Amino acid sequence: MSIEDADDARDPEAISVTARWLILTTDVSRDFARALLPEPFEVPDRPELAAWIVEPLSDDSVGIPAGRLLAGMSCSCLLPGEQDESAFTSDFLTGTPMGDEDRAPFALPPLPQTTMSLVNDVGGMGFSVSPVDGEGRGMVGRVELSECGSTQAQLAPDWLVCQSWRTDRVVDASDADRRPGLVHTQWELTRLSPIVTGPAVVECAEFGSRNYDLSDSAAELEARYGFARLTIVGRQQP
Repeated sequence: MSIEDADDARDPEAISVTARWLILTTDVSRDFARALLPEPFEVPDRPELAAWIVEPLSDDSVGIPAGRLLAGMSCSCLLPGEQDESAFTSDFLTGTPMGDEDRAPFALPPLPQTTMSLVNDVGGMGFSVSPVDGEGRGMVGRVELSECGSTQAQLAPDWLVCQSWRTDRVVDASDADRRPGLVHTQWELTRLSPIVTGPAVVECAEFGSRNYDLSDSAAELEARYGFARLTIVGRQQP
C-alpha cells in the first residue's frame, strides 16, 4: 500500500481523482471467494471482500462530474506466480450515466446505472445501493464511526490498490465464447484527511443484479471513511 503525504510531488500527466470514500471490508470463506473469482485468479489463504462507495469532489477529476457516486465490489485474490494479494472487482455501479469518454481514462467497462446514497449522520453514516433491475432491497446499511480520525490508519487494505476487472474488449475475436479480457491497474492512494473507522451493519447485500449472501460466509464488516486522491500509476489491458 502506498499512502503518501498530500503535498508530495505528482506527475501532472497521471490519471487521478480526488474523492471521499467509504470502504467496507470483511473476511469471507474460501468457497465464497472461489465462486466469485474467475480463472486464472487463485484464492488466498484468508480471502476478504470489500464494498466501496466513492464520490468525486471536483469537476476536474478526469471528466468524472463532482457528486456522481460510484460503487464497486472487490475480492482479494492471487494472480498466477504472484505472492502479493491483489483485488478482482466483480461489480461496478454508477449513480448517474457514464459515457465512453468518462470511462476511458480508467479503462472501465460499461457501468450499470442505479440509485445510491451516502449520507452523514450523527455518530455515523447511512448508505444504500439499489439493485439495477429495481427488484429487491439492494445493499442497505449503517456505519458506526466510533473511532476518532487517525492520521496513521489506512483507507484501504493493501490488496485493494492493485485492481483487476473485466473489460468489454475481446482478447481474441476468433474466440468462440468471446471472453472479455482483463484490465490490471496499480493504484496509489494519497490520504487527504484522517481516516475514521468503525463497525458496519448491512441489512441486505444485493449489489446491482447479484445477491451476495454473507450470512454464513462473512465475519463482521469494518468501515473506513475519509478523503483521498486515487492515482493510477500503472495499467495493463488487452
